[in-house]
Amino acid sequence: MATKKPARPRGRRPVGLNGEKVSEYPQVMIRLPHRTKTTLDALSGLTGTPIWRLVDQAVDVYVQALPESERTLLVGVRLRRASGSHGIQNRRG
Repeated sequence: MATKKPARPRGRRPVGLNGEKVSEYPQVMIRLPHRTKTTLDALSGLTGTPIWRLVDQAVDVYVQALPESERTLLVGVRLRRASGSHGIQNRRG
């Protein structure tokens, strides 16, 4: 008697951080010097790591290299931006 395998979910499995769907990440468009772009492309091809993950890791390394006082300030700015209060007042005139 043949046993039926459980049905696999359709589509690609989520490969983002913590099992998130990469397609649901916000998009950012930036301009880079050609050398930087070709370096990212080469690193991605060499390591098999998507460019978004290379950039994410590079930002983490950069933040960890900041002095403690700047990292503390960064946490506050990030929390304010996440809550929607950017500290920008609407001024007219």
